[in-house]
Amino acid sequence: MSFRYLGLAAEGEDFTKSITSPEGSRGLEHRYLQERHLFGFFSNGFSAFESYFYGMFAIGALIRPPDFPLATPKDQQNVSPGSTERAYLRSFPGDPLLSAFAATFADAAYREWREVRNVLTHRTAPGRTIFVSIGSDDDLPPLWKINNIPLDAATAATRKGHAARMLSRLLDATALFVEARFK
Repeated sequence: MSFRYLGLAAEGEDFTKSITSPEGSRGLEHRYLQERHLFGFFSNGFSAFESYFYGMFAIGALIRPPDFPLATPKDQQNVSPGSTERAYLRSFPGDPLLSAFAATFADAAYREWREVRNVLTHRTAPGRTIFVSIGSDDDLPPLWKINNIPLDAATAATRKGHAARMLSRLLDATALFVEARFK
């Protein structure tokens, strides 16, 4: 999980440097680099969540192996955020950890991470809506054609902050869960 978070941070910084540079809006090479950084940013970001939930499934397997099968490659491939939540709901109903899971899944920022990563991984590199202002120095940033995300200096930093907030909430709840069971 930590490597994925570091990956999102590095790709986010590289994207921000590219989009804010004077050359950032010029030429196909700069556009390609920005798209590559965005792909790495969102892929690593959502992978940090998937890694967290895989780790939680493994913790469940230590406590209740029959409820959290991990013995075969197929078992391991079947682990997902959703399957982890379902296994915890069955095995640990009412545990406060489930509130952290639910809050994460309900968070608009988490849903954006999932959607953008899935579009980039399985479908396409989206286009951009580019604005031109006449008689004004206030140019609007281009909008990415996934959820009309503004592509500017705040794009990565804002989302990195959301990821940190959600992962911190999950890790805090995990610490309480683990401390209660591994004394």
